[in-house]
Amino acid sequence: MAKKKTNKIPLPILILICAVLLFAIYTSISILALAIWGESVMGTVDSYDSRLDDTDAEPNRSRTVSKGYWFMANGKEYRGYVIYGSDEAWPSLDDGETRSERIRHLEVFPYVNKPAMLCEFDEIGEAGIIYHIFAPIGCLLLLLLVIRTARGGKKKTAARKPAAPQIIEARSDTDMFCPNCGSKLPDGAAFCSACGAKTQASVPSVCTACGAELPEGAEFCIGCGNAVNPAAPETVQPSRTAASPPPQGGAGLIGFSDRYNCPEILAAAQKNKKFSIGCMWILVFVPLIGFPVAGLLMDDFPFGESLVIGVGIALVMLVINLLALRKTKQPMWEGVVVNKYSKEKSEHRGGEDDNYRTYTEYTTIINTDAGKKKTIVEKDSGRDMYDYLSVGDRVRFHPRFGTYEKYDKSKDRIIYCNVCSMMNPIQNDRCMRCNNLLFNK
Repeated sequence: MAKKKTNKIPLPILILICAVLLFAIYTSISILALAIWGESVMGTVDSYDSRLDDTDAEPNRSRTVSKGYWFMANGKEYRGYVIYGSDEAWPSLDDGETRSERIRHLEVFPYVNKPAMLCEFDEIGEAGIIYHIFAPIGCLLLLLLVIRTARGGKKKTAARKPAAPQIIEARSDTDMFCPNCGSKLPDGAAFCSACGAKTQASVPSVCTACGAELPEGAEFCIGCGNAVNPAAPETVQPSRTAASPPPQGGAGLIGFSDRYNCPEILAAAQKNKKFSIGCMWILVFVPLIGFPVAGLLMDDFPFGESLVIGVGIALVMLVINLLALRKTKQPMWEGVVVNKYSKEKSEHRGGEDDNYRTYTEYTTIINTDAGKKKTIVEKDSGRDMYDYLSVGDRVRFHPRFGTYEKYDKSKDRIIYCNVCSMMNPIQNDRCMRCNNLLFNK
């Protein structure tokens, strides 16, 4: 019977490949570290051998040189040994013969050391510098590819069971919050504790004061004379900010939309995520590559300084973007706007001491159902949420897009797109900019 072929990498070969790649990464990183932060001392070469390989080879490839040396650092003796390609043809050392040479080492860890000619920027040249910058990145990607291939070979080839159909239960927000004022209701509540409105159509009409049953459509109790719904006169008053009723009926504009779970919206969220990841890597690699290249091309910009600045900026951008991506994975939350305020501030714009700019900062505070405090901070004319939300409004935060949705939209003439934040008329079904569904149904 013929044996079934597999793509599994033999363990000895896998270990050998990983060891070679890790050694290549260590070599390039150690050379760059010694060139930037290394200290120079005079060392002693006590073994040397130069073997001719090819007289027609490229520069620094005709001979294989092996060298053993020792040096003193922090009152202690350290030894080193290197093998490298070169064109130098020094005579071999006899027993007991030595030769002096400059050695570079890391002061905090002298075990990392090399002859100065192998790790100084002037000696290795621009091509060598570029090679040692990109070699660790290439070796790391190749190492990840090898490990991934090795793991893939260990997986069983058993047929995958079909995934069970996913059942998404639609949430009925109108059963959890009062349709009249938006206040949160306990389970099974027949009337709203905030405004007294009836919340369940199947519950018989009873007086909230004395408990007497009321005939259908009664406005006052026949037992005690109290008004059935004291808040009713207030709910029919027109909005102070609207000159006329909104162009769309309010019945369909009360409650949170279920469109956040539509396949179209989920696809838009995935597209935004891919775009954000692409921008993140661009912002990381541009300073990582641009500053070292500038250091090579500009005489007044030392390469070591440019490399440190580029790596530092790249790390900062990586952390910032990872934190931003992490926010998109946070759970959706709901809360109530409890406060709004504005404050005049000033900031120094650089240059002269009196070069200050004054601006207005607008803050909207939201208390979530989990008891946490969330703030929306906007500046100057970018006060969209400050103007859109009012104290007492119930809102939902969509982390996929970093946008907010209002519970009661019945009195609004505009609605913000939760995908691109574009302002749209409330009667629109799709956004005028990105053509995605609006959360008004």
